[in-house]
Amino acid sequence: MTPPRATWLGSQRIALGTCGSTNDEGGRLARGGASHGTVIIADAQTAGRGREDRRWESPPGTGLYLSAITRPSLPLAQVPPMTLAIGIGVCDAARQLGAAAELKWPNDVLVRGKKLAGVLVEAQSQGPRLDAVVIGIGMNLADDPPPAVAATATSLAQATALHYENPLALRDHVVEILLGHVQHWLDRYSAAGLAVIIDAWQARMAPGLAARATIGGEQLVGTVAGLDGDGALLLRDRVGALHRVRSGDVEVIRGTPPPESSAGAC
Repeated sequence: MTPPRATWLGSQRIALGTCGSTNDEGGRLARGGASHGTVIIADAQTAGRGREDRRWESPPGTGLYLSAITRPSLPLAQVPPMTLAIGIGVCDAARQLGAAAELKWPNDVLVRGKKLAGVLVEAQSQGPRLDAVVIGIGMNLADDPPPAVAATATSLAQATALHYENPLALRDHVVEILLGHVQHWLDRYSAAGLAVIIDAWQARMAPGLAARATIGGEQLVGTVAGLDGDGALLLRDRVGALHRVRSGDVEVIRGTPPPESSAGAC
């Protein structure tokens, strides 16, 4: 199968040196009327962030820091599942580049249990009407991730046989492949809805992960069992019962929980 190539995503590109956050820049440009498919790429970020404002280490020469402005014809309520579609695209791009990439709900790409890339989706709306969606993608490229995250992160160079003398040449190569796969899955989501995304996401899901969730004020630790029809996480407890949990209620943790794991403090 021929790898997909981007047509509209990245049709306009803005290169930055150091910025606070490419998503902040993307949000500013979107409010100023930037066109659908505009992509911002920075050499470094001083305030890079991921989901729930977690810091994303973004030193120069080590990673890809990219945000894209999209203006999909979708209801505002259908924006959150876009994260799943984008994650599939990032995972497929990493696989094309030679990494054994898998997905961790809701927005991380892993290789051998360590984080390679993450996705941050932020919507802009005017009342109930969706105006723009800014998609942030960060990927570790260099041999060694920053020391602050070395224990839990990996890089494309560590996960593949890709080696470039010039880090910018590697980044440019990754960008072209990434944009093609992300556009492909965004288009599929817009055309076919969440059902096709759920099946594809589950096919790439990292096996054997556990999660800690708060349900009805109590904590539950169980095994990640996949997604339900709305894209929420399904968590299987020690007796085999499935629990539906939402993004704000769950923390995915590494490893499979021990058999005695159950509701309660942990």
